[in-house]
Amino acid sequence: MKRTALALSMTGLLAACGVHGGNLERVQAGMNREQVQSILGPPEVVAYTPGKDCAYYTVLKDFWSRTPWSLSDRYYVCYADGKVQTFGRADPPAPG
Repeated sequence: MKRTALALSMTGLLAACGVHGGNLERVQAGMNREQVQSILGPPEVVAYTPGKDCAYYTVLKDFWSRTPWSLSDRYYVCYADGKVQTFGRADPPAPG
């Protein structure tokens, strides 16, 4: 019983830290904010510029891509007229 509770609490903790990488593949150009948030959840940060706003998310790497100093990547989703215009990785890949 205690192991089950511990596993559930750890899963909840990890889920609160960011978006799973596989969910990002479901985002498509033309989606509205509500559709994106149903997939990725609320963004961590939103930046506004004239005619465009961008939402930023932390995306957890899969187990095999992780290193002790790099467990996640940052991604953006930019909207124009309320629809996804562009999306992708916000940070350049680390040299490796």
